[in-house]
Amino acid sequence: MGYVIINAQQKGGVGKTTDTVMEAVVASSLFNKKVLVIDTDLQGNATTFLAKTYKDLNINKSFMSCMEDGDLEAGLVHLGPNIDMIASDYDTRKFGDFLADKFKNTIDRTFYLKKLVDKLKDSYDFVFIDVPPSTDIKVDNAMACADYVIVIQETQQFAFDGSKKLVLTYLQTLADDFGDKINLQVAGILPVLLQARRPLQTKIVRETIEYFGKDNVFNNIINNHARLEWYTAQGVQFQDFHDKRIWALFADIFCELQARIESFEKTNDVINFHYDHQYINQNRLTPLGKEMTVNGFN
Repeated sequence: MGYVIINAQQKGGVGKTTDTVMEAVVASSLFNKKVLVIDTDLQGNATTFLAKTYKDLNINKSFMSCMEDGDLEAGLVHLGPNIDMIASDYDTRKFGDFLADKFKNTIDRTFYLKKLVDKLKDSYDFVFIDVPPSTDIKVDNAMACADYVIVIQETQQFAFDGSKKLVLTYLQTLADDFGDKINLQVAGILPVLLQARRPLQTKIVRETIEYFGKDNVFNNIINNHARLEWYTAQGVQFQDFHDKRIWALFADIFCELQARIESFEKTNDVINFHYDHQYINQNRLTPLGKEMTVNGFN
């Protein structure tokens, strides 16, 4: 069974798309998982990011065209041995109007994408859906598909507030409105863009742990890495020591995600959860991180 994963945050500019693409690339190239990335954001940043990473793409059909035809398979773009994509284009702006015209009731409008994703998900180990920083019908459709949501939280006050609203208001409202039709779990809060020398940012990490509980916050934290900014401009690379550190970080994030999923599958919770870093620890590569190699990439 494939798992549908969404990195979410109501505040923009926190690196949701970057994290989604990195998790997908690492899962497919390092761990040999069969992965699909679905870009539902009209800005198409995930599409552009993956196009820069995997060259010579042949994109015949956009996500929105697939939605109109009721067939996501027609939009599949093969990127590498273990990774496919469904690309977004600016026509995604029509998503809300399309659903409003096609369906009379809220349930059919909200769960339309899920019906299409369910036809594909079992062909993959992981389906990553990239969503915009909003809570409209497009995001509702994606959340209806999700098995697990990672809340991406920049170490800033507005992002902390956004995490509270996302989990306690938006996701709770979906659960209240649709009951057991919404089957997602919050895998955890993932702190990102930390600059450890700034006391306010480390304070917000502490407050996040206090508010949500230690078990519900990822043990991994994404620091503010210039190399990640470079990737968004040039595509993901695996060429030097600095690249290996980034890959090691996301290898640990993906492994922690899998451990959290395993905990939910066994106990329906993450009580007393702990993750031991396998690939990088305190910004230093472990022996496993130093030996890391990737398949079917570049």
